[in-house]
Amino acid sequence: MMSGMGLRRLRAAGTAVVASAVLLAAACTGDVDPPDDPGQTPGSVALRVQAVTGAERLDERTRAEVEGEVGEVLSAYVLEAFLGTFPREEFVQSFESFTGDAARYAARDIDRLTAASVVDATAVRATELDARLSFLTAGRTVHGGTAHVHLAFEATLADGSTQALALDGRIMLVAEGRRWSVYGYDVRFDDGVSEPVEVESEEAS
Repeated sequence: MMSGMGLRRLRAAGTAVVASAVLLAAACTGDVDPPDDPGQTPGSVALRVQAVTGAERLDERTRAEVEGEVGEVLSAYVLEAFLGTFPREEFVQSFESFTGDAARYAARDIDRLTAASVVDATAVRATELDARLSFLTAGRTVHGGTAHVHLAFEATLADGSTQALALDGRIMLVAEGRRWSVYGYDVRFDDGVSEPVEVESEEAS
């Protein structure tokens, strides 16, 4: 398991900005305006995706592409797990980009990987969304990677009060061609009320 709430500070090799919708990208090739998305929460910040290690052998275009592909997976997860329309009870769709085993573990940890535990939330907005990527490469081919994430949110409750949520840690991904999937995680969830809880999939052990 990881130690502490902080993320390692690493020198950036490249940066992509991805807003919280299906694919919202701004990579080294330039900004792309996000599509209209009725599920996108007003006031939410964009997801910042940054390659920090393992991308040294990749040319700028390839690096931007893989940042965008990973950003698509992460932003889809963030949207389904923490944003969208509230109140709601269904969060299982958050794990559509997970492998079968990872999705099974995630369903077990659903209260720590989504906003499912905030049952009286009427809205949730993202306040910080950062992902620092470490890629596993062979030559100029990327086979997988780890996203070191800091995801912070503010939930508005039925009585008008707010509650902070935060997810910090590692999300592990594998690439099969141009398709990326989450195969493991090792994260710490803080709901702003009780003690933070660490959860991990078996693959992260």
